[in-house]
Order: sequence, then structure tokens, then C-alpha cells
Amino acid sequence: MGKKLKVGKTRKDKFYHLAKETGYRSRSSFKLIQLNRKFQFLQKARALVDLCAAPGGWLQVASKFMPISSLVIGVDLVPIKSIPNVVTLTEDITTEKCRQALRKELQTWKVDVVLNDGAPNVGANWVHDAFSQAHLTLMALKLACDFLAKGGTFVTKVFRSKDYQPLLWIFQQFFKKVQATKPQASRNESAEIFVICQGYLAPDKIDNKFFDPKHAFKEVEIQAKAIKDLVPLKKPKAEGYTDGDLTLYHTFSATAFLKADNPVDFLSKANEINFDNPELESHEATSDEVIECCRDIKVLGRKELRSGEEASDAEEKKEEKKEEKEKKKMTVAEKKEEEAELEEEEMEQKLAELKAEEVAELRRKKKKLLKERRKQRERVALKMDLPGVSIADGNDSSMFSLATINKATVLGELTKGDMKLADAMVEGEEDLYFSDEGDSDEVSLVSDLDDDDLDEIIEKQKEMDKATKKKYVFHSVSLCLSLCICLYRKRARIMNAEGLALGCQIATSKKRSRDLVDGSFHRFASSEDQCEVPEWFVDDEKKHRNKPIPVTKEMVEEYKAKWKEINARPIKRVAEAKARKKRRMLKKMESAKKKAESVVNTVDIGEREKMAQLKSIYKKAGLGKEKREITYVVAKKGSGTKRVRRPGGVKGQFKVVDGRMKKDMRGMQRKEQLHTLNHSNKWFRSRFHMNSNVY
Repeated sequence: MGKKLKVGKTRKDKFYHLAKETGYRSRSSFKLIQLNRKFQFLQKARALVDLCAAPGGWLQVASKFMPISSLVIGVDLVPIKSIPNVVTLTEDITTEKCRQALRKELQTWKVDVVLNDGAPNVGANWVHDAFSQAHLTLMALKLACDFLAKGGTFVTKVFRSKDYQPLLWIFQQFFKKVQATKPQASRNESAEIFVICQGYLAPDKIDNKFFDPKHAFKEVEIQAKAIKDLVPLKKPKAEGYTDGDLTLYHTFSATAFLKADNPVDFLSKANEINFDNPELESHEATSDEVIECCRDIKVLGRKELRSGEEASDAEEKKEEKKEEKEKKKMTVAEKKEEEAELEEEEMEQKLAELKAEEVAELRRKKKKLLKERRKQRERVALKMDLPGVSIADGNDSSMFSLATINKATVLGELTKGDMKLADAMVEGEEDLYFSDEGDSDEVSLVSDLDDDDLDEIIEKQKEMDKATKKKYVFHSVSLCLSLCICLYRKRARIMNAEGLALGCQIATSKKRSRDLVDGSFHRFASSEDQCEVPEWFVDDEKKHRNKPIPVTKEMVEEYKAKWKEINARPIKRVAEAKARKKRRMLKKMESAKKKAESVVNTVDIGEREKMAQLKSIYKKAGLGKEKREITYVVAKKGSGTKRVRRPGGVKGQFKVVDGRMKKDMRGMQRKEQLHTLNHSNKWFRSRFHMNSNVY
């Protein structure tokens, strides 16, 4: 007789041997690899916590697939052998001590992924084992809710039992997307299934009942039977007799059927229904068909059962209608009383509103009267009026009264010579307006203004005086500066054909540029703005005071033709070219992805060869690495060459820079810009003095 193999030997499948070859501590490492290949949650994670992590197979996979310098923490009751770049803790995940240890390691960080591959010691009783595993999963979820960042991922193992659906419902309350899957590395005979919860919602408050197994796994009451359940499609199994009832044929009265709480359950137990009340038998709804159906309930189909149910419902509806009619009679008088009370309340509310409006109007009038009296006292104190006599009459109705011009815009239009608005002037609020052109007269009659208004006018007058000083420039120099600045600035404005032709002459001929500068000085160059004349006169003068630009028509037409050629290029072709480029890129990505999947699924080669092949595939496809966002941190004084610790609130890669060096570089750039501007200003001043001496 051959030697009998142990049970453990038969469990050594290809993933067991592959884990030994590749250096993983457990065959469950390939479960996480396959889950990550499908859902891609490790590549972008910067911090991860693995619960029930012993012996450390999932920690090895996480440290391999996560970005460099990521934080990986493993927790288990059993000590875990050290892994490079991984922090291990020997704690119980259901205790507060474990939470404190995790807070000490994470500090201000929030993790992106929480893994849970924990399971209790199974073998005693399946119901007990399934409940213990569901309870452990619930505790892992509670721990994950404390440390997960918003939008994070929670991956957990669940046994398929009666507590599976309640667990899924709880996951859906905390995450946007919940999916269940069974990876290829998981054995078919195993009851485990993995749930991937993505998009953590991070609620402000969480009810502790979600993590209470008594409340979470509470059994729901059995629902009542429906009509379709009375006529089953398959033959029911024999269940035996109920306690104390040894008969198979049951007869009930129609009155008991009408009084039953659930008529469907009542019909499932009854074989015959007798009419004990003559009123029910002579009722309109009690037809001959109903009487025949009640003699043998078990032979009825769904149609007859619905008709019987409808008859009972009709009787109940009639009784309800009688009760509603009686209630309506009682409520008519009550409604009339309520309507009368509502009308009285509305009248009182309207009277209160009218009274409030009247009081507000009286207050406004009183305020206006007090203001007029205060102004009168001020005028008397300044000896502008006599006591009891006011020289300033506000009701001036003469033809040329300035009181009718109470809008600043109307005054501006009148000064420009437009007299059409004089007929359309209406009374309005008093406005104070000051022109930004700097040619306004000093404000008089200070006594008519309050202290606040007077301070505001003085500040406005000072700002206008400063603006008039800044706006004084040479007209001749401004023309040359505008031409040079257009060629000097990086973001030059788009010029017309005449400007381009003139710029071409300046750039190609020194003599031509010198002649243009000299020609900019003429008798109209330094003339002041004519603000005392109507606007139509100024517009007419501008047509004859401008000197024509010395550019030939041929040059202008040449640049116009060039602009037409540029504008003729259709935007549609550019968009089509971009779409073709994008389509080619997508095809390359799809082909590279298929090749990469075939390489990953191969079992014959090792991990190093797989990585080399994957790098060559993505290199040929032209897909580079994603650029990482770098946070710049200014070094503190006295840090020297010491290693800088990660500052609080900074996530991802960061770089320490010297703040003093940055300021010095900016100062040098500003000095260079000022030097170039001063040099150009000196040149223009020298040219201006030379031309002024000639003239």
C-alpha cells in the first residue's frame, strides 16, 4: 500500500511554487498582484496600512509596486520579520493601543490604501467562523475610517455567508464604488471573496451602530407570502405536521377570513371557507363563482385567488368610505372656523404693515427737516445767511437754472456741446462727480457739505493732482517709444498692415528710422488738448491735424496679402491633425497594454525578466513616466547641511531651496531691466534735445 500524502501537500499548487521562486513569503501575494492589475490602486498611493499582515507577503508587493519613498505600515498580532522600507507593528487591530501606535507613525498623514487579509482560526464551526471573520472585517473597516484620506481605497477579504450582504451595504454607505471579485490565485473551494471599495467619502460624523455586529448583522423579519407564493412552480418538499394539528383538511368561516391580518397566509392554511353570515352570502360582491371557489381553496389558481382578495378588499374599502363620510361631516364646521381665523390674521398683518410704512415715512421726513435746519444754522454761523432769511433758494425755476442739472453725466454731455439732453433732464438724487481728466475746478460752497463729504472731496482732489503730474509726457517721444516697445516686448500686440510696413522700414534702415523720429516734431505735436470747445469741433480738427504715415501703398498691400495667407489656413485641418495624433497614441497604448498583460501572465519567467520586457515595451510605445509634482520648501536659518525633516501638511516629493538666493536672483533681474530702460530713456532725451535746438 502506497504512502498516504498529507493534506498540506495537496495544497501546494503553482502559485505556491511560484512564490518560493520569486521570494514572496506567501502565495497570497499573487492575489494582491492580480487585484492591483485589475483596479490599479497601488501605483498612485503614497501611504498604505496592511492589517493582519503576517507573514508579510502583501507588504512585499506593496513596497514593490508603490512609488519610491512611500510609507508602508504592517500590523499583526504575530511579529513580522523585517522588510526593507516597511514599518511593522505587533498590535491587535481591535484595541485602542493599535490606533495610538498608528497615529504615532503617521503623525499628520492620511493613508491612501488600507488592506485587510485577516481571517480567524477556522475549523470548529462554519457559522461561528463566518461570523468571526465578518466581525474582524467590521473592525478593520472602523480602523480604516479613522486613517483613510478622502477618495482612498479599502481592500478586504470576506467569507460568503449570511452576513455578506449586510457587509456590502455598510461598505456602500462609506465609499462611492464597491466591487466584489475573486482573483485567480484564490482557490475555487475557498469561500473567500475580495471586496474593493474605492472613493472614500470621509463623512464628518459616523454612527457607531455601523460597527456594532449586533446591529449590523441583525436578522430581518421574514416577509409575508405573496399570491404568487401560494401556487408554486415546483412541488413543495414534505415538511410534516405542525405541533398539535394532525388533520390535513381545514375549514374556516368567512368572518374569520375578513378579520385576518394577512389574508394570503390565511388562504395558504385553509382548504374550505363557509359563509356563516347571511349578509355576506347575499352581498353584491359574493357571486356564484366566489361561492364555488371557497368550497375548495387548494385547487384555485392565481386568477381566482386575486378575485377573492379583491372581494375582501372591496368590503374593507366600503367600510373605510363610511368612516370618511362621517369624518367629513365633523370637519366642515371646523374648516369654516379656521378660515375665519386666517382672514382675521391676514387683516391684522396688513394693518401692521401699513402702520410700519407710515412710521417710516414720518421718520424720513423728520430726518430731512433736521438736515435742512442744520445746514441753515451752518450758513448763519458763516454769515452767508441772515437768521430766519435764506438767500440760497433751492426751488429756482428759471430758464438757466443749474439746479436742474443734477447728474454728472448730463453735465459732461452739456460741456461737450450736446444740448439734446437738456430737454430730457429730470429730477433725481444729488450726485457728486469728479472728472478723471484733471481739468475740474475747485469745489466751492463748502458749507453745503457734511464733514464726511468734505473729507472725501479733499482726498479725491489730491488724487486728481497726482494723476495730472503723471500724465505729462512728450508727444513726440511717445510715438517712438510705442514703435520700439511693440518690437521689444515678448508679448507684442497684433499690428495692422500699415504698422507692420512702418516697423519693417525702422528695422531695415537706420536713416529711415532717424527721419521718422525727426519728422515726429511739428507744430501740432505739443499742442494741448482742446477741452473748452465742443466735442464735434475736436473730432473735425483731428481729421486735418494728423500727419500721414510715410508708407507706400505697395508695402501695405504686400502685408495685407501675407495676412490673408495666414488667415486662409483652416482650423479644421489643425484639429484633424491633432485628432490623428491622439488616435495613433491611443493605438500604441492599447497594443503596449496587451503586450504587457501577456508578459505579466506568463509564469515561466522571473520578475527581473518581466520588468525588463515591460520597460522595453513602454519605451518602444513612446510612453514616458508621469511628472511628479514637487513642493518647494524654503530652508530655515541655521539649518546648514543638516537633513531636513518632512514639514507638516506637505505630501509627496519636496525640495528644499534657499530663500536668500531666490531673492538675489530676482533683484539682479530687476536691475537688468532698469538698466535697459534707463539707457533707452537717455537716448530718446538726447534725440529730443537735438531736435529742439534745430527748431
